[in-house]
Amino acid sequence: MKTHTRSKLVRFTSLLACTLFAFSVRAQQSATAPGEASALSPTINHESGTVDQALSADDGAYRMRGYIVNWRSGRVFVSGDPAEPRQPGANLDLTVYRSSVNGQRRLRFAITQSGDDAVAQDEAVNSEVSITSGTAKVEDVLTVENDGYRFTAYLVNWHDRRVAVVDPLRHPPHAVGDKINFQVIHTGANENRQLSFGLSD
Repeated sequence: MKTHTRSKLVRFTSLLACTLFAFSVRAQQSATAPGEASALSPTINHESGTVDQALSADDGAYRMRGYIVNWRSGRVFVSGDPAEPRQPGANLDLTVYRSSVNGQRRLRFAITQSGDDAVAQDEAVNSEVSITSGTAKVEDVLTVENDGYRFTAYLVNWHDRRVAVVDPLRHPPHAVGDKINFQVIHTGANENRQLSFGLSD
């Protein structure tokens, strides 16, 4: 039963990341030209990376665990299951998503999982979402570009923990020392409570 619960949590986390990414671009979809409509469906492929650092934080019952991963020629941030920590140096199987909205090409990464995503989808639909805000100074920048598709995240100190603030919309870039505003996103219910961070400007 414990293994089954963890497996459901992993699938829920992966699907939830996809759902939040879709929400982040929904506001722009109405302005998408007809010729770009098919580009909204991300091209997906499976690759691998190596864990460089592990990050974790919590806010009450909500938890975040993620990894700075060496992927190709750069570093990216990938969310993980809080119940299944990975150590630096470990290899990760990654699902790489490429999408384009209004001509802006974006990369997103998730740990590859197998199993019945229908269960996780039901849990994601019925989950609770609350959003608060935060401000912090950029300590480091994670960015990588591949075939015109770009990923960017900023490492900041939040409640005395180092976290990654992902930029899902390709805002104007920030540098180390800049102050950024971000959303603190609380999702899930019961034992599936997740914490994530997204750039808001």
